[in-house]
Parts: sequence; structure tokens; C-alpha cells
Amino acid sequence: MTQQDFFILVLKSLEACGILYMVSGSVGAMLYGEPRLTNDMDVVVEISPDQVEQLRSYFEADVFYMPSVELIREVIRRKGQFNIIHVESGSKVDLIIRKETPYAKTEFSRRSRLEFSENFQAQTARPEDIILSKMLAYQSGGLEKHVLDILSILEISGDSLDRDYLAQWIKQLGLHSIWQVISQHRKT
Repeated sequence: MTQQDFFILVLKSLEACGILYMVSGSVGAMLYGEPRLTNDMDVVVEISPDQVEQLRSYFEADVFYMPSVELIREVIRRKGQFNIIHVESGSKVDLIIRKETPYAKTEFSRRSRLEFSENFQAQTARPEDIILSKMLAYQSGGLEKHVLDILSILEISGDSLDRDYLAQWIKQLGLHSIWQVISQHRKT
């Protein structure tokens, strides 16, 4: 199973269970920017405890690692995250429970269907929201890969971005200093 096949299997399983989702993170950034190597895919989900057993039924224990039903239900309760790992390849999907913040709700409500592979469209975060999420991740951990992903989106999809939306949330989320770092990188 290729990494792409694994990612599609997870997304189709979410859809089959009626779980609302949104591809984000590096894979989401690649859909609007340039491809790069990554071993995982971040997917924000709205999942109820009642949907866990059905989702888990799609992933055989000898082929995939997935936490127990009880552990996943606890993760849902505390709005954390869990993952599904394809054991043979080490490819991983992080399922991140959608937070209750105004931004998280807005971001999730803006998701749209986008070509994910030749025969599959996936619910994906909008490019502005991927930029904002990458800025928040950079603020927390300072990894340069987040800046590079943002620069890639700005280079490839910059003309189609909703600049007013971006400016509004940069202000509300207190990301001005990080936006200045991004702007400095664009000049070099």
C-alpha cells in the first residue's frame, strides 16, 4: 500500500462513517503549494464517541496501529488527537479533534472539496486557514518547515488568497510578529 493509498483509505473511511473532516497541515499545504516529503497527514475531525467503533472496523490490527475504542473516546472528550499508522510503511494520519474556539469553528466551516488524487476529492482546509494554522504551529514550535510551507502557498496560490480574511485572523490571533517573519523571508 502506497502512502497515497493509505491516506485515501483513511479519508474514505471517515466519509463512510459520516465523520466530518478537513485535511490540513503539510499535506493540505502541498495541495495549494509545492510538494515536499512528509510521513504523515493531519486531519481535523468532528467525531462522536458513537462513531469510533465503526471507524476502527476499517483498520485491521495486523496491518494498522490504532488506539483502543476507550482511548479514542477519551481523546474525543478532551479534544486531543490520535493516530492511525500503516505498520509496514510507517505512514501516519493524525486525527485532530476540532477545538471549540471561534477560529477553529470558522476554519472548519470554510473547508472545501479539492482534488486529492486522480479519482478522489477530499474536504480540505482553505489556503488562508492552512497559512494561519502553520503560523500558529510556528508560534508554538518554531519549526522552519511551517514557514517554508507558507511561502510555498503564497508563491503558488497567492493571487487567489482572501487577503482581508487573512488580515482579520492574523490580528485576532495575535500573529503580527510571525507575519513579519514570513514577509522578511519573502523579500530574501
